[in-house]
Amino acid sequence: MGAAVNTVRIRVLGPVAAFRDTTEIPLGPSRQRAVLGYLALHPGQPVPLGALTEAVWGDDAPASGDHLVRTYVARLRQVLEPDTAPRARTNVIASVPGGYRLDVPPERVDAAHFQQLLCRARARQAAGAPHEAFELLDAALGLWQDPTLADLGGLLASPRHLTALRDDWVDAGLRHVAVGLTLGQASVVLPVAEQLAAVEPLQEAVQARYLEALTRSGQRAAAVHHYLSVRARLRAELGVEPGPELRRLYAALLHAGDEPEPGVEPPSPAAPAGAEPDRRPGWRGPGPAIGPLIGREDDVARCATLLVAHRHVTIVGPAGCGKSATGLAVAERVAAAFPDGVATVDAAEARDCGEVLRLLAETLELPGPNADPLRAVGDQRMLLVLNDVEHLGARAGEMVEHALHRCPRTAMLVTSRRRLGLTHEAVFRLAPLPLPDTDSPDALPDNPAVRLFVHRAGLVRPGFRLSPADAVTVARICRGLDGLPLAVELAAACLYTDSLDGVLRRVDDPLDELRPQRRGHPQHHRSLRAALHRTLATLSPVDRACLGRLARRAGGDRCFSLDEAAASCADLVPPAELGAVLDRLADESLLDRRPGPDGPRFGLLRTVALAAAAGPGNVGDHQAFHGMVGNQP
Repeated sequence: MGAAVNTVRIRVLGPVAAFRDTTEIPLGPSRQRAVLGYLALHPGQPVPLGALTEAVWGDDAPASGDHLVRTYVARLRQVLEPDTAPRARTNVIASVPGGYRLDVPPERVDAAHFQQLLCRARARQAAGAPHEAFELLDAALGLWQDPTLADLGGLLASPRHLTALRDDWVDAGLRHVAVGLTLGQASVVLPVAEQLAAVEPLQEAVQARYLEALTRSGQRAAAVHHYLSVRARLRAELGVEPGPELRRLYAALLHAGDEPEPGVEPPSPAAPAGAEPDRRPGWRGPGPAIGPLIGREDDVARCATLLVAHRHVTIVGPAGCGKSATGLAVAERVAAAFPDGVATVDAAEARDCGEVLRLLAETLELPGPNADPLRAVGDQRMLLVLNDVEHLGARAGEMVEHALHRCPRTAMLVTSRRRLGLTHEAVFRLAPLPLPDTDSPDALPDNPAVRLFVHRAGLVRPGFRLSPADAVTVARICRGLDGLPLAVELAAACLYTDSLDGVLRRVDDPLDELRPQRRGHPQHHRSLRAALHRTLATLSPVDRACLGRLARRAGGDRCFSLDEAAASCADLVPPAELGAVLDRLADESLLDRRPGPDGPRFGLLRTVALAAAAGPGNVGDHQAFHGMVGNQP
């Protein structure tokens, strides 16, 4: 064995490369690199010429494949041993009968060195030496630059050549995480657990270790979010539910304060003699929408994570953005975390908080007209969902605060156009669906607002398909409706009696023209005017007058600065009080703050601007304003 072999190092656990000391050796074209990479997977072992040819080309090997492999080997020998005579360049790649052998010591081939370290780590772990095993596993995993082996996988004709090596990496990673958790090193092993979870998204043992590492690192909310993502992926790609270990970990991390450590099966309370088996109540009250909730997948996942981390979450957003539907979808996603069930109340038509509590009593099926639902809930671990409470004003916050004190183990999910302002309240802002930023027919079908329109259109006009020309029209409809799900659904429902171009014309005056027959929905969800009236009706006269003035005088982008607002409303409110007015309008989800080059700007949705301009005291200016914004979808 010549001196060259003692200085050459070969890497395949990342971009395939060879080094002489610290200098990288140019390996030539891809198939030449593939030959060296395949030999490096079998250091010290004879590799038949046919196996090399098959590894490089698979079933598509040319007739000259064997000859080309010999050429690649000759060129590799030249760059690996440049100072050796041509016929003596066999110290790194030796010739054997019918093939070749890589003669580099195992510790100088990263894949072989990894196998040595993993073998030693397994032995030390089995011998009850976790600290030594942990150090060996850490060193072994440190050799991997790319667990996906993307470069070598792209060079070789078939991924089966890498299966065993990848499996060993997963084994090493799982052992490293398990031993690290045993040693109390959760934060140290978390990056490895995260990498494992990303590379093996459908392997439940891997996902379970990542959940455990997240939980023991104090990242409970992130662990819940990851579990929900894994569950959704298992359902979508394999059609299965998470296995027992994942479900056990999920239940444990949700109740970290009063449940066993993650990974330990929580004990079941003993039932009294003669008692019936426990029947969890499940879901009571209005349920999630029938059919998919299009465009809100990320919002549901993020809000579900927030709800697990906080006892009280309020979903806020403008009228028609889908707060109630999103809230019910969130409740459905986290329902398994509440063993005493989910109870939902639609408070949209409730006249006061007392009526909301009476509706809750009916939902819980409590006997008697004066039943106290909060007393019935008591210390149960439930989720209460209150939808559409904005019209109750400050009393809604007082009711929620009282309920959380009376029911210490209950969580509350509230939907409202304004936050309740409680100190413990976590606010989740729900925006309209993203609008198409292009008119490219190829890109439009993937836009969430367009997808929602197409889905709803297919319900009233079965067989509806989006042609390239129709896609541009639908995009204009969605833009004219601000991407508000309620407005998009109303527009799509109009296709039952109108053409697509006719629906686009209706968008010029959406408050009055988008009124399809719509049963099974509350009154404020049957038209845009009704939806917006609920918010505008609760404004003070000054706030409403300012909003109407701003709506009429805003520019084509319906944006304005604080100075522009002050100029528009100078006769309505003193300049020193205007900031408070704008804050209140933003709290009502009627304005949104947007960054600008000269300071913050305030924006109005087109639908809000139309409704505000048409309000009491603004009728005289409504026609001119409508002409300004009505044809800008």
